[in-house]
Amino acid sequence: MKKSYRPGVYSQYDIISKPKSYEQRYAFFCGGAKVKEEKNIPANTVVQLHSVEELKEYFLEEGSGKVFCSIARMLLESGISGLYVVPITTDGSVPAAEDYAAAIQKLCEIKKSGVILCDNSEQSVLQVLKDKTQEASQNQRERVAVAAVSKSDAQSFAQSLNCERMVLCCQESGSSFAGEEKSVLFSAAAVAAMLAVSQPDDRFYSRKMEGLISTEELEESEIETLLQSGVTVLEEVESEVVCIRCVTTRTQTGGEEDITFVSINTVLMIDDIIRAVRVQLSALLKDSRIRFSEDSIASQVAVILDEKEQQGFITEFEPPVVYASEEDPTVCVVELEFHLASVPSQIYLTAHISI
Repeated sequence: MKKSYRPGVYSQYDIISKPKSYEQRYAFFCGGAKVKEEKNIPANTVVQLHSVEELKEYFLEEGSGKVFCSIARMLLESGISGLYVVPITTDGSVPAAEDYAAAIQKLCEIKKSGVILCDNSEQSVLQVLKDKTQEASQNQRERVAVAAVSKSDAQSFAQSLNCERMVLCCQESGSSFAGEEKSVLFSAAAVAAMLAVSQPDDRFYSRKMEGLISTEELEESEIETLLQSGVTVLEEVESEVVCIRCVTTRTQTGGEEDITFVSINTVLMIDDIIRAVRVQLSALLKDSRIRFSEDSIASQVAVILDEKEQQGFITEFEPPVVYASEEDPTVCVVELEFHLASVPSQIYLTAHISI
């Protein structure tokens, strides 16, 4: 700073441009497909795709492969980092319900976080999808599952699943990738694509559904009933398909009404916070040059929580509690306590007018 003898307050500063980094986003999908003969891909094999060109290189739009390719294209063109698919059949035939468990299991074993869906709407398959999604999420592979169900089954299926990691769609929609064909699967794929590339605190009200050109219209009473039951609903507004509200099927706890986990943002923010802490502490363990103490662990975790508070995911948090396990002194236990922020979806306006 230039020296001056004039009284006053002086300052200087530097401007540093730091590129914003985005966490990698992945999607997972399984269903009946038609594999090109020269590729010789066996059924139930995991295939990783990064582009529509790679999709065309491996799969044909024949038989059940038409819907398979349409859904895969919707996911790939959403901007995800990668798509993992499992062709349950390879000849274009429709898979049997019992064939889905192995495919879903393989997708849930992949050590990535993201959104998962399949092309089957049977309750038994969706129960497997729910169970495997929850299991993966408890083992550092966080998942949100999106499924397609018929409108007649939507309420009962949502009540039966009752899971904060399950999102159901029930409206038939037309896709720009599928010609004149309409399917509830296209609605589910569009919602999955939206969630795969979203930030945890995004508002999904009136969010345009990329890849959809039309959707089944519902009466206002149907919309209210479905949303209350935990079913995500779409609508057409000015020639665009938009999401009215993205909700999970978790509407009850212990048989009592509970709206804590109805908003998909709740589980997305929880996953983001826990994953960030886990990544930070994993780096600490892997660095053999650093000797760390319980206090240093608590400090690093507090830094992450503070960052999440600045991002608006947390409203407040208690200092992390860190201690060695009584059963095994080589195990360090870290306990967190924080208040999760909520993402507003409604504003009630009351006017008191005097004339």
